[in-house]
Amino acid sequence: MLIQIKPGPLSKAIAQQSAEWLEAVYPNVFDALLQELDSGKSILDIKQILRRTLGPDLREALAARILQASEHLISERVNAR
Repeated sequence: MLIQIKPGPLSKAIAQQSAEWLEAVYPNVFDALLQELDSGKSILDIKQILRRTLGPDLREALAARILQASEHLISERVNAR
């Protein structure tokens, strides 16, 4: 059984800041991320895409920002429902 822990205020703030940063600094990556999420991709799917795309020299800071942005965007969609 998978137990999901609801993120706290600090985690939410960091994820939101990451989404805003990604949109400002890498707008093409942000738009592509939105397209992936719109097509139904999950956080796990995004992690796999990052691993395949960035390879063994994974740019961890960028990957972390993208995953945090993904979490924020997904939670915004859930809260909007």
